[in-house]
Amino acid sequence: MSELRLPLLPEEVTAGWLGEALSGYAPGVAVERIEVTDILWGTGTKMMVTAVYNRAGRDAGLPERLCVKAGLAEHRELVKFCYQTEARFFAEIAPRLSIGLPRCFFAAANADQGVVIMEDLRPAGAQICRVQQPLSRDQAAAFLDDLAALHARWWNDLALADEGELGWLMLHDPLPDAAWGDFGRGQLQPETWAHYMGLPRSLGIPRVCRDREAMHAALQALRRFAPGGPTCVIHGDAHLGNMYLDAAGRPGFLDWQTARRGHWAQDVTYFYVSALDPLDRRAWEGDLIAGYLAALGRHGVADAPGEAEAWAAIRAHMVYGLFYWMVNPVEWQAEENNAAVAPRFGWAAVDLGAPPAEAV
Repeated sequence: MSELRLPLLPEEVTAGWLGEALSGYAPGVAVERIEVTDILWGTGTKMMVTAVYNRAGRDAGLPERLCVKAGLAEHRELVKFCYQTEARFFAEIAPRLSIGLPRCFFAAANADQGVVIMEDLRPAGAQICRVQQPLSRDQAAAFLDDLAALHARWWNDLALADEGELGWLMLHDPLPDAAWGDFGRGQLQPETWAHYMGLPRSLGIPRVCRDREAMHAALQALRRFAPGGPTCVIHGDAHLGNMYLDAAGRPGFLDWQTARRGHWAQDVTYFYVSALDPLDRRAWEGDLIAGYLAALGRHGVADAPGEAEAWAAIRAHMVYGLFYWMVNPVEWQAEENNAAVAPRFGWAAVDLGAPPAEAV
């Protein structure tokens, strides 16, 4: 838990507070003044800040442009565990990884909040990925290699036991019994389901995937399947909007609010289906998944799954991305994003005979 008071409102992010927060990274730093250039509201609020430092800050190489991410909106209390998870990820997990991540200068959580101060990626030429711009084969392979490195780091590690060092990470569950599952169960109610099936996103989804009862059954089947597989640290929301390419084209991952303990196929399936044009996915998926499995071995996994086991896991996990992009509120993702991604999952389910399309 952080000893430094963590801001709960945008106006509490002051030059004085920022300097105090950054002093752990750069002793003696003082922030002489700041300019808030933008505030991006979402599940987590991102304040884009330009900072002017004293000599100690400049000598430490602190960037002028920073992103302060925290729960600063009215809904903060409802999802504060998301902010706490991301802050603890950057404080406790990120330093032990060798994957593409933004530079982080402060990360802390307390009972009410989680705050991360990281670099603003834009001045260095990084590009945030967009679901309307599917990846090339080489780009997808590079992201999968980083996912393999993430998954391999704590593959079936005792640290992921409930009482282990990383037992604080929630277990991934597509439809949990706890209160966090209320959203998914609510989206499966007949009237709500009918509403989403009437939106533009549904027009490109195969009709076999629009059966509400079959969808519910497939989600329950995934709940039974996932705990039986290897457990690792997963990103939990590995779609293109949470990824970037740096100026050299190297992959990077953003938004670790949903980091979880879970099955590798959750990340892999969610990523590659959502990130590729369906025709490219059909042509490349065999080689891409084989490449991911080989990368697990390179990153130290001695018991990586074989191809038959891997494809069974991918089929089982297909329903997660399909369901949540089909019922994604427009307050969370613009309809143009939902309409781009949901059909990709629908046709992948049909192509691979994955629930709820296994009978096709």
